[in-house]
Amino acid sequence: MATDSSATTREETPHIDASLKRRARLLITNSSIPRQTRTLIQYALEIKDPKLAEVVRRVEAGEMTIEHVQLE
Repeated sequence: MATDSSATTREETPHIDASLKRRARLLITNSSIPRQTRTLIQYALEIKDPKLAEVVRRVEAGEMTIEHVQLE
């Protein structure tokens, strides 16, 4: 039996909406947030990390140092 090579699987890239990108960029430029946290947000934005929304919510809620992100 032959396999159909045109039916290849592709990795799903997470979708990050414009609102989340805008909020993340505002946090990255906010000097009152520790540099380490801003770097984490910037990296998560660059790689389109699905946990970016959680990190942004936590920082907006006042958590300035992100030491741990729960992986599922």
